[in-house]
Amino acid sequence: MRRQTLVVSVAAALSVALVFSVGAAVAKPGNGNSLNPHQLANQACQAQKQELGNKAFKGLYGKHAMRTCKRQETATVEGEAQNAAQECKAEQADPNFATEHGGATFEEFYGTNGNDKNAFGKCVSGKVHAAQAEEQEDLLNAAKECKAERSDPDFAAGHGGESFADFYGTNHNKKNAFGKCVSQKAHEAGDEDGATS
Repeated sequence: MRRQTLVVSVAAALSVALVFSVGAAVAKPGNGNSLNPHQLANQACQAQKQELGNKAFKGLYGKHAMRTCKRQETATVEGEAQNAAQECKAEQADPNFATEHGGATFEEFYGTNGNDKNAFGKCVSGKVHAAQAEEQEDLLNAAKECKAERSDPDFAAGHGGESFADFYGTNHNKKNAFGKCVSQKAHEAGDEDGATS
């Protein structure tokens, strides 16, 4: 089942887009196909580790970085799948769907097989992958911003005289500074994404 691919393309210094190519990842309940949150989480974490490098990846997730990343990403994917399923059910029941989608019914708009019976699954899958790509982009951009801040010799001058570690760190030795910085910036970017959509 690990034939699914994850393609990471860096469009600019701070712009990363992830595109998932997943065949039949989600389908209508009852036909045996389902979204695999563990597999998507694994792909996301591998891409993050590759993009960030080992040191930054461990700085973000701690001592057991891969395990922690997979646990967090799995929970995120599961939540996104639930939200996507609710959105798709609402779209499927919307009597104005065709009017708002160029005359195509829900099945015609999302379906990709001969009888469009995979429409619900494709709807959910598409929404989950879009949400994952957006979150990955936010996280990787945040990590790049934090790397730049951490290496900026003038950081303290713009932050009340505090070093990067003192400004962001919250534990006794401030070793969690990088992770806290990334978390804060990714959260802010996610809030901005939600406000503009």
